Amino acid sequence: MKSAKKGFDGIQKQFIKENADNTISITKCCAVAGLGGKNPQDRDGSFEYYLSEPIRDNDAKAVGPFIMAGIELQKIIDKK
Repeated sequence: MKSAKKGFDGIQKQFIKENADNTISITKCCAVAGLGGKNPQDRDGSFEYYLSEPIRDNDAKAVGPFIMAGIELQKIIDKK
């Protein structure tokens, strides 16, 4: 439980920001990613490829897993 809480807290500290309108955003999300296509070497799955993709806030590929992680952490806490 301690490791799960530490990891979730780290995600919150590093990627969650409170906006001026009191909403929150998850930041630094990879906006687009994929493999292959007409020019497979352009989408080869390498570290460099993923770092070259656009970054944005609140992409569903980050929001969904963040919510799921929070739910799983809460389940662990509730069992204590």
